[in-house]
Amino acid sequence: MLVIDKEAIPEYIIQHITDNLKEANIIDEDDFYDEKHTAIDDWVSGSTGEAKSIVDDYGVLTAIKFYKQNYGEINLDYDDDKIYLTLAYNIISEWFNEYYSYEQLNE
Repeated sequence: MLVIDKEAIPEYIIQHITDNLKEANIIDEDDFYDEKHTAIDDWVSGSTGEAKSIVDDYGVLTAIKFYKQNYGEINLDYDDDKIYLTLAYNIISEWFNEYYSYEQLNE
């Protein structure tokens, strides 16, 4: 089973997403998960070459294996940008699942 390294995501990305979570009106854990999804998706979809850099730094093959571990087969028929965005989203999402909880948000 693959586990995401705590150092896999640059600090400025974590800070951007956590700032968005802190600014959101999160009232319970369900809201936290919804907002976390939205904050990560917003960052990934707004990234220019950064999503590709995250995947390249993590390792493309490792990122694909990590995606398959979580969701099953990845559709490689999409254009390269969409594949990189999908893989980057998965990497960032897993980082937050592992290292940033609802309780931490409220500290």
